[in-house]
Amino acid sequence: MKKLLSILILLPLLVTGIARADSYELETIPFPEGVPPEVGALGFSPSGKIFVALRRSDVLVAEPTGDPSKFDWKLFASGLHNACGIEVISDEEIIVSQMPELTRIKDTDGDGRADQYTPVASSWGMSGNYHETNHIVPDGKGGWFVAVGTASHNGPVFYNVRGEYSKVGRRGRNFSAASWKGWILHVDAAGKTTPWASGFRMHNGILLDSRGRLWAGDNQGDWKGTTPLYHVERGNFYGHVSSLVWDPEWDKSVDPLDLPLEEIDALRTPAAVLLPHDEMNRSAAEPVEIPDGEVFGPFGGQMLLPDNNGKRITRIMIEEVNGVYQGACAQFYNEGGLQLGNNRLLFSPDKKTLYVGQTSRGWGQIAEGLQRIDYTGETPFDVKTMSLTKNGFRLTFTSEPGADLEKSGFQMTRHRYKDTGEYGSPKHDESEIEIAEVKRVDAHSIDLTIPKLEGGGWVYALTIASQKSKEGKSLRTGLICYTVNRLR
Repeated sequence: MKKLLSILILLPLLVTGIARADSYELETIPFPEGVPPEVGALGFSPSGKIFVALRRSDVLVAEPTGDPSKFDWKLFASGLHNACGIEVISDEEIIVSQMPELTRIKDTDGDGRADQYTPVASSWGMSGNYHETNHIVPDGKGGWFVAVGTASHNGPVFYNVRGEYSKVGRRGRNFSAASWKGWILHVDAAGKTTPWASGFRMHNGILLDSRGRLWAGDNQGDWKGTTPLYHVERGNFYGHVSSLVWDPEWDKSVDPLDLPLEEIDALRTPAAVLLPHDEMNRSAAEPVEIPDGEVFGPFGGQMLLPDNNGKRITRIMIEEVNGVYQGACAQFYNEGGLQLGNNRLLFSPDKKTLYVGQTSRGWGQIAEGLQRIDYTGETPFDVKTMSLTKNGFRLTFTSEPGADLEKSGFQMTRHRYKDTGEYGSPKHDESEIEIAEVKRVDAHSIDLTIPKLEGGGWVYALTIASQKSKEGKSLRTGLICYTVNRLR
């Protein structure tokens, strides 16, 4: 009966195209009939127009309207090959990362349709495998970082490839048969390409944040025990071994797949945050920074990471501990009308609206389209931050929690993952963790004392049961997972 009642309450909202989920409203934005809305990339022009690159060839543009059904979509460009990244320079000029190249696209005669397509860079190889998608982020200096994905064993390789071919790189489940697959490259304004970082499997989205830090997610699979989020620095290796064959300093007589796991782990830069596969994120896409302040709720400065294989968007809380980034993850938006295939995130110019572009990329159920999420202005009761202390963790809530803070309301386990050539990893060494004390620090914060806390990549999973705010609101998220790389 309760389930039926909840459906009846939600039904009028769905009919009007609006779904609500704890201080946020979601709307679905339709595309013109006959357009396959597989969203590869999203971007806003300085004038406020939204550009949508579709993986099946086209780039559409429209002026956003209050009524999601009133977007007047126009065709801006066409003929692109799996466009998955975009920078919008103006209403007349965009940069697109399609599978073969980075392309500058212009409308030179002012009729609203592009008529000039100019290659900017194409220094990576191509094997013809469907999995080799590319994403970009501007570097703030007129150039770009380009995430060049690996190929998949589920698809073929052409007899002729562009660029160099590596027989050794062709081995493995996800592979790097053509040059620079599994790398992040830097392309400057003149088109010069520099290898930046290696070891990625499918880093389907990269972010340069407001502090100039570069971030990339990756997908669980071979050499990725679970979905990671990395702080990317030049010259580092992030774990997927096939890409090593393109490292100029790599000994070409050595097959990286033959290396002992201990040697691979010694080369690897660990993830800042590990996202448990079933509970948090199955297939990370494009991370985005939440605007500062509270224009989009109480989580300004944190990150959001969409799940390409789930109806959810994960919230990431990063902190620096002894020179290393680490932190916590929790669900920001889970179900509540959100579709599958969440691939791209983009904040509107006024920072009040989050646009979500979707495509399944051929996996699982059909999932495609465009939605947007608005903050209602009502502060949700949630854990704002989870941070490491010398004796455990500090939880800071968005509003004051109620007086009932019994230890029995907090349960914690920990586990770790092993990154091997197998597909994903189970939770290893999972165990319950004693919470010795729950202590209120101030009106919004409590400390959890954890005996024998350990670093080295352990994931501490905290479940909070039945906690309410002082005003009686239920907690929005009951599970938070913190990756401990280093102790304080």
